[in-house]
Amino acid sequence: MLVLVAVAALAASPNVASPLVVTTTPVPLASLVVDADANGIPDGWTRETTVGSLTVAKVAGPGGDVARIAYAAGTKGHFCSARTPVSPGATVTLSSAVRGEASLGDVTALHLHLDGPNGVLHTARRRIDVGDVGWDPVDMRATAPAGTVGARVCLEVQMIKADQPGALLLAPLVMSELRATSRSSSLPLKRVLLVSIETFRRDHVSAYGYPRLTTPTFDSLVAGGTSYDNHWTPAPYTHPSLASLVTGLLPTRLGFVDNIPSIGGELLTAAQLFARGGYVTAAFNVQYVLSNRYGLNRGFHYYRNHPNDVPAAKLTEEVLPFLEEHGDDNLFLWMHYFDPHGPYRPPADQRKRFVGDATWDADTVTFKPGTAQEGSPDIPPYVLDKGQTERRHYVAGYDGDISYLDEELGKLVRYVKTKGWAEDTLIVVTADHGESLGDHGRTFCHGSLYETDLDVPMVIWAPGRVAAGAHVMAETNHVDVLPTLLAYAGLPIPPGLHGVSLQGVTTQRPAGSLPVNLAVVGRAERMRWAVREGDTKVILDRDGRLESAWKLDSDPGELRDLGGMPTKEARALVKAAQAWLGAGTWKPPIVREQALDEEDLARLRALGYVE
Repeated sequence: MLVLVAVAALAASPNVASPLVVTTTPVPLASLVVDADANGIPDGWTRETTVGSLTVAKVAGPGGDVARIAYAAGTKGHFCSARTPVSPGATVTLSSAVRGEASLGDVTALHLHLDGPNGVLHTARRRIDVGDVGWDPVDMRATAPAGTVGARVCLEVQMIKADQPGALLLAPLVMSELRATSRSSSLPLKRVLLVSIETFRRDHVSAYGYPRLTTPTFDSLVAGGTSYDNHWTPAPYTHPSLASLVTGLLPTRLGFVDNIPSIGGELLTAAQLFARGGYVTAAFNVQYVLSNRYGLNRGFHYYRNHPNDVPAAKLTEEVLPFLEEHGDDNLFLWMHYFDPHGPYRPPADQRKRFVGDATWDADTVTFKPGTAQEGSPDIPPYVLDKGQTERRHYVAGYDGDISYLDEELGKLVRYVKTKGWAEDTLIVVTADHGESLGDHGRTFCHGSLYETDLDVPMVIWAPGRVAAGAHVMAETNHVDVLPTLLAYAGLPIPPGLHGVSLQGVTTQRPAGSLPVNLAVVGRAERMRWAVREGDTKVILDRDGRLESAWKLDSDPGELRDLGGMPTKEARALVKAAQAWLGAGTWKPPIVREQALDEEDLARLRALGYVE
């Protein structure tokens, strides 16, 4: 087995000028550095209720005047600009650059508010994670929903540590409206639709043998497309998993293996690559860790991020009119549905659907309420339904969430078919990670290296372009998705990706691939690796030493750890993985410490990611 990181060859670019046309219209915004009456409040801005001291002054920067925002210990407050008109359907972009001073130790943020006649319709928020470092670019974007009349910017300060003052330098804020079109028949695909689903366990898909009919839409895509039946996420957390999905790089190369840090500005995303290739790019997602704060908004012409409690139907209701409006465009669209992440509370008809069936009757396991958010044998606080201790109650809710989500996916697929777009549309559906549901002493959480968390569904549906009803048994990984999409779209695959194109792959991966499947979990100082080939799976510590081993064909539940007496295949896999790790083909993530404010903590706690 070859274990070198794949370096993908550049595909041939379409020999035509890019059909992409992007127009930007400046949106007036009062300057943060003009303070005619020297009262510390910029002209045209208002200071909302503030505890402590918050002032702005003009100072010289490397490219001209910049604002110095200073605040005393314990300050909590913000400045807000006046509302300025913007157009529904356009993307409002806000760009700047920020540099923290040495004393900056707490939380600052920029808020981009899109207002309707009766208040805020949508807010994009960008945490400013800086210390005594160089200038850091700020790139925010939010597509204005129907009913938008204007936009405002607010600069927020939360000095949670009361023992020190703080200050930062902020370059001039530039706001614009952005619209994009791309109309060409020369590109191989008219539209590429990438759909990722939160917390979606492969063995709860009816097409893969689950006894409940949870996923008729997904099943139809499997029947009409190509299913990848040994597909892993490279990390059992949303942010690193989806960052790998849209960059083709393992989490360790991205610089993080958990949900907190932001993606580095030097890394190219799927949106940037598709835009370079002539596609309009759009993202509609429900997940806090996909917000402007985390950097995956880069390259999108249209970008809508929703809080975690927004149901799947809301996302579909926004996407279908967007597809109608951009029906003539070459389009790359990424959707991320939050259902079925915990807490499992689908619409009532979906919850009742799975109560009292054979799966319900066969499950007699009970748990007790706990205090830990993940990794515990007890029910996490964010999942707990008061008074409910039976596992079947929560599994029925989880399956109901999957069923509800599958109905919304069905609306998208039917729309594509009804419009007559099937022949020039490619749809990929996969998941960020799975869910424990009580297996391995982990109750209703994720974040482990067991198959329950790593083994996720993946199907590509593109009539006439992929084999209908095919099941690919080769081991595949999220890092393969981006090069695969680029290959089908006829776009160059950049060198240095960890993944490879899956076009033509059936029984084994192309030579030169990394040892797959490969996944990583844990903070930088206590990372662990999972590596799989065939039915052999091993868990290695950070330095590549064997911790556990399984034979998955005979022990699919990973109940008999062979780490103390590894098989010949396990020893060979460990040796190959150690060679890959020792060849300098990976590096530990270097993660900048980031402060979390009250909103960060509340939203991450609601996801079960922090205590």
